[in-house]
Amino acid sequence: MSNRTSEMSANTLLEAVRRSLLRAARYDPGTLVPPAAILWTDADGQWQPLVSQLRHLMPELLTLGDYNPGEKTGPAVWLRCVIERMLPELELPENVIPIIYLPNVGRQILRAGEECPNGLKPLVELQYRGTVWTQRNGKDWTVEAFLVSEEGLGLDVAKDKQTRQAMLRALPQLAITPVSRLRGKRLESEDFDKLIVADTSRDLLLWLNDPVQVREKWGNEKWEAFCSRCKAEYGFDPEGEGELVAAEKLGLREKEEWKALWERYAESAAIYPGIPEILRRAKPARLIFDREPWPDENEKDENLLRRSLLELEGLSPAAARQKIEELEEKHGMRREWVWARLGQSPLAEALKHLVTLARRTSQGLGGGSPKAMADLYTESGYLADDAVLRAIGSVKSADDARAIQAAVRSIYLPWLDDAARHYQDLITTFPFPDAIGKDQALVAADPGQCLLFVDGLRFDIARRMVAMAEERQLQVNVDWRWAGLPTVTATCKPAVSPLAGKLSGDLPGDEFVPEVGETNLPLTTDRFRKLLAEAGYQVFNSFETGHPGERGARGWTEFGEFDRLGHTLQSRLAARIDEQLELVLERVQDLLEAGWKQVRIVTDHGWLLVPGGLPAMKLPKYLTESRWTRCAAIRQGTCVDVPTAGWYWNACQYFAFAPGVYCFVKGNEYAHGGVSLQECLIPDLTFNSFELPSVAVSIREIQWLGMRCRVAVDAVSSEVMADLRTKPNDPNSSITTPKQIDSTGRVGLLVADDSLEGTTVSLVLLDPSGRVLAKQATTVGGED
Repeated sequence: MSNRTSEMSANTLLEAVRRSLLRAARYDPGTLVPPAAILWTDADGQWQPLVSQLRHLMPELLTLGDYNPGEKTGPAVWLRCVIERMLPELELPENVIPIIYLPNVGRQILRAGEECPNGLKPLVELQYRGTVWTQRNGKDWTVEAFLVSEEGLGLDVAKDKQTRQAMLRALPQLAITPVSRLRGKRLESEDFDKLIVADTSRDLLLWLNDPVQVREKWGNEKWEAFCSRCKAEYGFDPEGEGELVAAEKLGLREKEEWKALWERYAESAAIYPGIPEILRRAKPARLIFDREPWPDENEKDENLLRRSLLELEGLSPAAARQKIEELEEKHGMRREWVWARLGQSPLAEALKHLVTLARRTSQGLGGGSPKAMADLYTESGYLADDAVLRAIGSVKSADDARAIQAAVRSIYLPWLDDAARHYQDLITTFPFPDAIGKDQALVAADPGQCLLFVDGLRFDIARRMVAMAEERQLQVNVDWRWAGLPTVTATCKPAVSPLAGKLSGDLPGDEFVPEVGETNLPLTTDRFRKLLAEAGYQVFNSFETGHPGERGARGWTEFGEFDRLGHTLQSRLAARIDEQLELVLERVQDLLEAGWKQVRIVTDHGWLLVPGGLPAMKLPKYLTESRWTRCAAIRQGTCVDVPTAGWYWNACQYFAFAPGVYCFVKGNEYAHGGVSLQECLIPDLTFNSFELPSVAVSIREIQWLGMRCRVAVDAVSSEVMADLRTKPNDPNSSITTPKQIDSTGRVGLLVADDSLEGTTVSLVLLDPSGRVLAKQATTVGGED
C-alpha cells in the first residue's frame, strides 16, 4: 500500500496520527542525517486531549508546558536538553526521533525569528535541523483537516459550527473509534455526540484496559451510568463483580454480547494494551477448549514452535521440510488470532514463509543452459530467496532469530549450494555475455528516460518492489539481464551504464576496475560522471530531479542502500528491505512526477544471504593479488585450485571464485562477488509515467430516482465504465456495482444501502484499465 494513503488504512484516528507523525520522520539514511526532532505545532491547542493517549504508543512524544518530567512535559530549554540526550532522568529510546508537541503555538510564531517569544526561542532552530508536521500546503494540522484530508483519513465531515464543536468535544472518544464505523456517511454533530454517550462497548473495554485510572477519571455520575448500562446490555455488574469477572466473560465468549465485545476488542486491540494482562489474571482453571482469547496459550505455542524449529538443525533437508509442514498444520491458525496482529506471534508469522521455502526448495533448480536455468528462476525459483528474507524479517528477538536460522540452514543452504554449483558447471560449457556485451544489449536511455542506478537490487526484492508499485497503480515492465563477472560493484556498475562500450581493461588489479578506452586511465567516480555528461546525460544527485523538459533529455541518478546495509547489517538487512523499497519507489514517483516519461532501474549485482554465515574455505593469500569474500584476483604465474572465469572487461584475464556458495573469508552472512544466479541474474525494470488515455468523455447529466442514479455521458468509446465512490480514486470505496455505459451513452446505477442516502459521493467514469477519466460530485438520493 502506498505510504501516501496509508493513514486511510489505519484502524483508528489515534493510529493514523501516529503513522503520519512517523512518516514525517522518514529520511534517506544514505544522503541525509536524521531530523533532530519533529515539531508538532497546534495554534489552537485542539490536539491536547489526544496527547496522553498517543504517548502510550509513542514514548518519544514530548510536550511544551510546565515542568513535569513524569508526563514528559517541560519548557523549551528542558525540551532541548532532552532531545540532545543530556538528561539522565529522561532517556529517549535509541534510534528514535523525538516529537515535540507545541500546544497553542502556531508554526508562524516559530518562523517569526527575533519576534518569537523568548520562551520559544530555544526551539526555533529545530525547524531547520528537524522537520515540522504539517499539511502538504505547509499549514498546521487541525483535527478537522486531518479527518477530511486525503493525506489523513479522507472522511466526509460537515462544515457547520455545531459539528466542529462536537468533533472537538468528542476527540478522546473519536481517537479510539474504529475508522470503519465513520466511513461511508456524512459525519455531523449528532454522530460525534453519540461517541460520548452511546457506546457501552467502548467504555467497557476502556475500563478493562485500566480499571483504577478509568474509574477515577470518570467520576461518580458516569461510573453509575456505566454500571447501569453493563447490567442492561451485558448482564454484568462492574461494581459488584469487578474487572476479573468481566475479563473472564470476555475470554470465554459464551454469550453473543460478549462475542461481539471480543470482536470489538480484536478490531482495535493495539489501543487497549492493558487487556492482555487482565486476561492472563482472569483465565479460569477449568479446561479451555477455545484457546484463542488467552495470551498465555499463544505464548506456550510460540515457545513450543521455537523449540521445534531449533530441532530442525540436525535433520536432513527432506525431513526438515516434512516437519515444517507439520508445524504449519498445528500453528498456522494462530496467524488469525488477535495476538498475531499485536506482534506477539512472530514465529507463527515466519512459519508461513518457511512453508513457502520448504515447498520451493523441494526440487533442485535445474536447466540445461544458463538461459533455461534463468527462466526457471525468474518464473518461480526466486520465491525461495524471497521466503528466506521474509522469514528472517518476521522476527526480532535473538532467540527467535536462532530458531529461524536453524530452519533456513536446514533446507535453504543445501538447495542454494546445489543451484550455484549447477550454474557454475553450466557457464563452463555455455558462453557468458562477453566484455563488450554482444550477447545482450548495452544499457542506454531513450529520450525522456532517466536511468536510476540502485546498488545491490537483487531479483527477488525487485519482484517485491514491482508488487508494491502495482499497489500504487504504477506501470512497470519487468526484464532481467546478466551481471558482469566478478559480481562486484567496480566491475558491474559500469557494465550497466551507457559508458560500457567505451571501457575496457588490461588487468583487473586489486579492485577489478575497468579503464577508459581512449586514455587507459582507471574509471574513477569523477571520470564516470564526466563521461556520462559528455555522452549527453544529465547526471544529478539523489535529491534532485534534473531537467526532463529539455529536448532529448536523458538522465542518470543513483539511489538505494541495499548493498551498503547488507555489508553492515548482514542478515539483519532482511528487516530493512520494505523500508528501502518504499524509499526507492518514492524516488521513482518523484522522477515521474517531475516530468520524466520513463524511469529505468538498473543494478550491478545480486548477493547471497544465509543466517548463521556462508560456509568458508581457504585460499592462500600468496596465490592472489587481492582476495574478496567470494572472488580473488590471481597473482601472475600462479595456479589456484578453485574455479576461474574471465573478467568481464577482459575475458583473457582470469579471476578465481569460490565453488558453490562458499566464501574465502569467514563470518559472512551477506556476500557477493562470486558466481550464482542470485549474484549474476539482475533485474531491469522500466516504470512508465501516468498518461491520460485519449478517450474523450464528459458527464452530461446525473439524475436520481430514489436510490437509483441515472447517468448520461458524452463518450467516443462504449468501453467506459461508471461507478459511484466515496473517494474517486479508490475502487474499494465503491457503493454500487460498476456498469458499462450503453451505446447511447447512458447507464443506471443502484445504491442498495438505504443508510447512504444523503451521502456526498463522486460519480466516476473509468477506462478498461480502471483509470479515472472524469468525475463529478453528487448526493445519494438527490439534493434536498
